Amino acid sequence: MDYRWIEDIDEFSGIADEWDALVASSDPQPFLLSDFIITWWKHFGKGRKLRIFVLHEGAKIKGGLALCIERGGAREGFANILRHIGGVAANYTEPLYACEDAPVLARLVGALSLRRDWDVLCLTDIREGSKLLAEIAAPAGGKKFPVSAVNDHMNYAIDLSMGLDRYLSGLSPKLRRDLRSKRKRLTEKFGQVRLSEVKGREEVDRCADLYRDFSRAAFAARNRKSNFENDRYADFFREFLILMDGAGRLDAHLLEAGDKAIAISFAYRFGKGFNWVLTAFDYEYKYYRPGYILIEELLKMISARGEACYNWYGHGRFYKDQLCNRLTPLYKVVMARKTPGGLSFILAQRIKDMLKSVRKAADAK
Repeated sequence: MDYRWIEDIDEFSGIADEWDALVASSDPQPFLLSDFIITWWKHFGKGRKLRIFVLHEGAKIKGGLALCIERGGAREGFANILRHIGGVAANYTEPLYACEDAPVLARLVGALSLRRDWDVLCLTDIREGSKLLAEIAAPAGGKKFPVSAVNDHMNYAIDLSMGLDRYLSGLSPKLRRDLRSKRKRLTEKFGQVRLSEVKGREEVDRCADLYRDFSRAAFAARNRKSNFENDRYADFFREFLILMDGAGRLDAHLLEAGDKAIAISFAYRFGKGFNWVLTAFDYEYKYYRPGYILIEELLKMISARGEACYNWYGHGRFYKDQLCNRLTPLYKVVMARKTPGGLSFILAQRIKDMLKSVRKAADAK
């Protein structure tokens, strides 16, 4: 198998159809789709260098990894870092493996050994069981550069394989009583609670605005800053969600009480289960627990569909710690050159990990 680097987004657009077909047939995840890559690059490519690695056999694509180079800050040793395209919007950062024997890591290491424009490869969200981790563990995997794979955080999900009623019975009795009470009061004051599907360009566009406004207001009320304060971030998601809807890959819903829109959810209908990505509620109605009621309604819908998994991805633990019953590791993979930037990055990460351990120890006392 041979490889090539794509450093121009128009060149990548030329292979987008074949790339997407392989994503859909191998390990369907939205963060490898060409719509995700191209749209994110449109909004965030400035100041970064595109480096999409494509493994091929003849004219056929056999694997790849959508990367870009960006300059790290002081906490990353000012290294030139190769990251998965998508930033925090990419919940998984794994390569595309179009066949079982595609040696993506081995070929990537060989290709990177010929480049001098990078210091570190950092992939932050690699699932347990990923072929990338298997390649790293293999005797010849990635040994030209120091490489590590550490359990960095967790992937959260709700497993409904035992049935919705059994899952709900396992929740805190206090939480269940509170939600019954809040739902009753919400219905009495505003009207029947219902979950409405959001479809079509105009409705998705309208709800993207609604989501942005909900998110900004809720974070501001808690003296925090929403990612959606960044117009580029909000515009990226609006465009990508519209594209996903047009391709039949969006699962969007609005929670209403009477004529009041009180919460909204966007999920990806791509890959196994219900893949949540964005949830926000109108902070004016926070007393009624609209976020939790939204999740209850989504769980009913998922169960009625016959699906058994509500995938919440990683990070943002608050709701997840209370509701999720299946946690699996997400790994951070780091491969560094022995350059000043690479060594500074590794040192900065060790200091960060040490401080994290000290904080954990202090919290445990």
